[in-house]
Amino acid sequence: MISDGQLEEAAAAALAYAEAAGDVQTLNGLLALNSDLQLHRQVWLSGQISFEEFSRQAARNTQRLLDRVEALPNEPTARAAQSRMKEESFKWMVFYQFIVAKILVVGFVFFCWNVLAFTNEEALNTLNALLPGLILYGSIMFRELFRAGLDTSAPQRYVARRFRTFAWLIFSAYALVQIFIVYQKAEGEFSFTMMNLALLGVEAGMGRFVGELVEGVFKKSAG
Repeated sequence: MISDGQLEEAAAAALAYAEAAGDVQTLNGLLALNSDLQLHRQVWLSGQISFEEFSRQAARNTQRLLDRVEALPNEPTARAAQSRMKEESFKWMVFYQFIVAKILVVGFVFFCWNVLAFTNEEALNTLNALLPGLILYGSIMFRELFRAGLDTSAPQRYVARRFRTFAWLIFSAYALVQIFIVYQKAEGEFSFTMMNLALLGVEAGMGRFVGELVEGVFKKSAG
């Protein structure tokens, strides 16, 4: 098909193969190329470029497609296909992990408050340190997910398994560390001031990570 100049058809076939093979890097490259091919055809049909410009861009797109096809594995495997996730699914996974981690920590604070390990003032001050991050970043994530759900024309991209694993480890570690800090206060090992300083330190680090995640994954994709 490539030799016959049927670039869009060839790109679609390569895209289907890359998805079956779970080749995330090539898959994302082919998605971008497929979008460029459609744009190139629309620009040509609307008369915005000359035949010479059309031919030069077609040659460049042909070479890009050949490079992507050569990068594909010889045979797709079921294990490889399981190693990639749609970007939209990844963003929802991150959103749920963030919410669940925050709820676990806040829930443990309420538990300690209920068993009188915290005074009313201590519990409210602790929640005041934990809730702003949940509300701020949770609302930003949900807003961008909502916008992305309305934009059905955006090309789908894929995320490798290592990023899913990294996100899971980060949010799990966050919840465990925060619960451990609160537990130390409940057991009398930490003073309230020490607990607050420790919580704020973890919140500051987690806030930086979540902020980068929101900017790099959510807002960048939506923009």
